[in-house]
Amino acid sequence: MTTVLQDPQSIRAALESLQVLVEQLRESFVGGIHSPAEYARASALLDELTDGHTLNKYEEQVLVELEDALLNYERDSQQFEAINAHLKPTSTAVLLLRDFMEMLGLTGSDLPEIGDKHVVSKVLAGTRPISHKMAYALAQRFHTKPDVFIEESKPTRIG
Repeated sequence: MTTVLQDPQSIRAALESLQVLVEQLRESFVGGIHSPAEYARASALLDELTDGHTLNKYEEQVLVELEDALLNYERDSQQFEAINAHLKPTSTAVLLLRDFMEMLGLTGSDLPEIGDKHVVSKVLAGTRPISHKMAYALAQRFHTKPDVFIEESKPTRIG
């Protein structure tokens, strides 16, 4: 096989064949995963792609798309409904912020993304919510997604 791969035309043909295979795999799940059987096939493919070998750019792209399709299926399917119902966030935005501060040795004065130390104190005490603007700034600082700092607000009752 090594002699075959020494020929540039054979290498090109092998790469084109691989690209066609990867495209076929992508097309299999482009519309998402809709059944337990498709989920099983996608999971097996994910295992193959993550078996430790170096991925080419096509395989990396398929891997990302496949992970998204699997996560969407796990989130939305009835197959995982019971499991998802029992999954509750174990942390709040404020607890996460406290963890970051503790890990990095930060004080209230070290978070201009939120405001001065008095505003930080109110946020940490839970008397002031983290605004969307604060969440985006914190996400940028801590290299995470803004939604980890945004808590669902409870509807206020009028009357």
